[in-house]
Amino acid sequence: MFSFLLRVLAVLWGLWMLLRAFRIVLARTGKSSPPASDPEQPQKMVKDPCCGMYMDPRLALRVKQGDGDLFFCSEECRRKHLDRPA
Repeated sequence: MFSFLLRVLAVLWGLWMLLRAFRIVLARTGKSSPPASDPEQPQKMVKDPCCGMYMDPRLALRVKQGDGDLFFCSEECRRKHLDRPA
């Protein structure tokens, strides 16, 4: 029983070491994460004017209004905001 536990621990330790080595190699090649559009500027969150939810602008519904853009989390929020009386 004791030798079985030692073998299981040895296998787990070996897998853990392989994973660490793999992460180190990926970090050195720069392929561990997808490249950002601009590494100097982190992506800012935008706020839905209807419900107040914050979201990534790449995933939001964008509506150009005047000089700026409005961002919505869903088609429902976009419709509610655009149907409001001015």
